[in-house]
Amino acid sequence: MSIKILATLLMTVWVTTISAHGWEDAGPLTLSGGGDEGTVGYELSCDEQRLRDPSMTDEEYTDFLLEFQDSECATVFKVGDIGFGGGRVYFVTEDGRHGMEIAPNHHTTVEYGCWNVALEGARDKNFGAGASNTDIAKENKCNSYYGGSSAIDVLRNYDSGGVKDWYIPSMGDLEEIYSALGAYTVTEKGDAHPSFPKFFWSSSEADGSWMYGFNLTNGTKAKAHKIIKLSLLLIRNF
Repeated sequence: MSIKILATLLMTVWVTTISAHGWEDAGPLTLSGGGDEGTVGYELSCDEQRLRDPSMTDEEYTDFLLEFQDSECATVFKVGDIGFGGGRVYFVTEDGRHGMEIAPNHHTTVEYGCWNVALEGARDKNFGAGASNTDIAKENKCNSYYGGSSAIDVLRNYDSGGVKDWYIPSMGDLEEIYSALGAYTVTEKGDAHPSFPKFFWSSSEADGSWMYGFNLTNGTKAKAHKIIKLSLLLIRNF
């Protein structure tokens, strides 16, 4: 038997064997370099691509998630889902890639602070104005009247979901939360100071001494002096 015929028979046996193992249409190797080199190819899943790199800071991870939502691996959210920060989603864009979520927990008996500071640039009550209102308050010296923690202090120390872009909702943001998610249950009682835990601070200032507040249990609106104590529910965009 000639060498050429023997080689042909051996090749036929090899092809038949790998076909029997299901490798005919999609082999486990991707050939390159003229067909004589094999490299194993592995593509990360969307969940794996979304994992946080241990070297990322909270701020970097926050930016990463926002950019990731514009990729083909974006998570599509609907109202009521749990967002990246661990809270319930109360607003989404038409494609569900971006929106707003509340924090997974709230704080009670918190002064707003800024009790002797006019926040004239933070008087927007419209939906979506919370971030800009909050930024103005953060730029000012917002001390507590009683010497405790102000709403801005709570915000600066808040950490949930490994993200750092939480802010205080505007009056319009609070109204949207109530409209989208319904009544928000608050079981805590007030303390010795003037305290109304079912009312939540907005970041919308009424004047130098008063802020707008909203009762997330029954939808009541109010103006609250900055030194009294209300609850605080932070929000974020994604």
